[in-house]
This record gives sequence, structure tokens and C-alpha cells, in this order.
Amino acid sequence: MHIAAEMEKIEFEIWGLQLLEPMALILNLIMCFQSFHHYLEINKSFASPFSSYFGKFFLCISISTFFAAWSHLFYNYLGMAGKIPGYSTTIISIGMLEYAMVIYLYPKGNILLKSIIAFLMASTFSLLIFELKFLWVAIHMAIGIVLFLGMPFSFKIIKGEEKASFFFWGFISMLMTLPVELLRLNLHPWFQHQDISHVFMICALYCFSKGVRLTELISSQVKV
Repeated sequence: MHIAAEMEKIEFEIWGLQLLEPMALILNLIMCFQSFHHYLEINKSFASPFSSYFGKFFLCISISTFFAAWSHLFYNYLGMAGKIPGYSTTIISIGMLEYAMVIYLYPKGNILLKSIIAFLMASTFSLLIFELKFLWVAIHMAIGIVLFLGMPFSFKIIKGEEKASFFFWGFISMLMTLPVELLRLNLHPWFQHQDISHVFMICALYCFSKGVRLTELISSQVKV
């Protein structure tokens, strides 16, 4: 096996294959197994619409990171086409997160917000068809986490209605991925912008899973 650092990406060779970004492979697979674990945990323990949407969020993230891991590794062979499954399921996962938060914030439902979520997903898919690039996915993610996580929880915290919860810290962790990705902040060839954002995502996924569990437990206590 031969390993070399060329430009921004780590390239290495195994069995004659020219492969890329081993750290992206490892961290994406960690997120894949982590998300699938959270999905199974939620699906087994809770059955509310809120937890159901969050379970779908974790399942989609698990699928997305699984494909992302191999699209990084085999980029020399798959090119941007290999990014399509990961990008697509990421868009759906953000939609599921948004639906979950609408239920959390408006238990009786909000047709307008649900329509906006559907429109944002459809628009992002249309932009990907127009030009296949991560920018559209990043914009969709930014709008979703700011409008459906950041702003509502910030207002609640400012008004004293709620303390900084796991959902808020999950929002902060996800938000940190955006400047890292868009500005391509690289600390080292073995720990570049994608790796940094993956670490923030791992933290965000943990916070969201804790948030769902605490919300459901509090809800069950109130019903009792």
C-alpha cells in the first residue's frame, strides 16, 4: 500500500486502486452506524409522530453517510455521480428534521410550514438537477436548521420559556459545519474541512438523539 498527500486530498493505493480521503471514509461510517443506532433506539422505544420523523431523519442520515463514505473513497472512479445518493438522502433527512421540529413547536400542526418544507426540498432537488454541487445541499441545510431549529429555540431561550436544550446545542453543532465547508477550513491533509464538519455532525447527532429521548420522557410523564 502506498500513501501520499497531493494537494488537499490524501491519495492512497490498494490493489492497484487509486483511492481518496481515508478519514472521510472512517468518519462517514462512524456517522452511519451512529445514526442507525439512534434510529433503532427511537423506533423501538417511541411511537409519536415527533419521534417517528426523527427516526426517519436518523435513518436517512445513516443511508446518506453510507453512500458518502464510498463516494469519497472511489471519487476517482465515480466522480460527482457518486455523490447523488448521499446528496439526495441528505436533503430528505433535513426535511424529516424540519417536520419533526414543526410537530415539536406546533403540536396541533402547521400546514404553512409543512408546505414550505416540501417546497424547499423540491427546490433543492431541482437545483441539483440543474447543477450537481454540494452548495445547494448546504443552503438547504442552513435554511432548515436556522428557521426550524435556531430561531425558534433562540426566541424561547431569550424569553425564558426554555433553557438551552440538546436540540439547541445540536443546532449549534450543525451550524458550525456550514462555515467549515463553505470556507474549506483545512487544518491538516489528514484532517481537512470535511473531516472537521463530520466531527461536528457526530456531536449534533448525539445531541438530537438525547433531545428526542428527553422530550418523549417528559411527554409521557405529563400524560401520566
